[in-house]
Amino acid sequence: GGHFRDEPTRQNLLSEPMASGAGDLGQQVGDKGVPQCRGIFVCDLPPGLAELELRQLFSQYGDIVALQQADAAPDEAIMIEYATFEAAQEAVETIHLANLRGKTVRCLPISALEVIRGTMVSGQRLIIENIDPAIEVHGLWDVCSLFGQVLDCKLQLTEDGKSCGFGFVHYSSNEEAALASSTLHKMQIGECEIRLRPFQWDDSALFTGTLYARVVYNPYMDAAGVSL
Repeated sequence: GGHFRDEPTRQNLLSEPMASGAGDLGQQVGDKGVPQCRGIFVCDLPPGLAELELRQLFSQYGDIVALQQADAAPDEAIMIEYATFEAAQEAVETIHLANLRGKTVRCLPISALEVIRGTMVSGQRLIIENIDPAIEVHGLWDVCSLFGQVLDCKLQLTEDGKSCGFGFVHYSSNEEAALASSTLHKMQIGECEIRLRPFQWDDSALFTGTLYARVVYNPYMDAAGVSL
């Protein structure tokens, strides 16, 4: 795989006006209140994808301005900046929770990633335990979405793709998380009574694919010249 540019910074992804002169779109807010942006964060990627393969896959949705590694193996993740809001939105809608070479990929807008990074232990992120092994991530996401806007949600899987019986959900507000927690805690879903509790930093070790662009955001690591 080729080398990634160490630009653009996350500021470019979020706030730089589009080259086409549609700078007024830079302030667009989606219907749920999360700012629209031209950047996406893609994690839980299968290992060993070359940059060319990634470009071919993600250019189906629009012109790519920049592609860079966001997290290193074994938690492969990338950030992509598109030329338009529409391309980024279509990529999220199509790629998110899709199966790519046997792995369920998560695809989040950079605007959601920014919120997630700042609210990991503020009460918006909940651990969900004792999940029926028959429940898949799409079902978990759908149930959690009944209580508010879900920024991220994951059912942790074993190496061979079986449910570990636990996951997390990250809401856009504390109120939504509190509502979900009070309603879902000890509710029977399938064969099991699920349990919910606030996420703590120690819980990070339970999950793969939750570094949230550490290569890009960590000031102590030089992301220049990192190749997939």
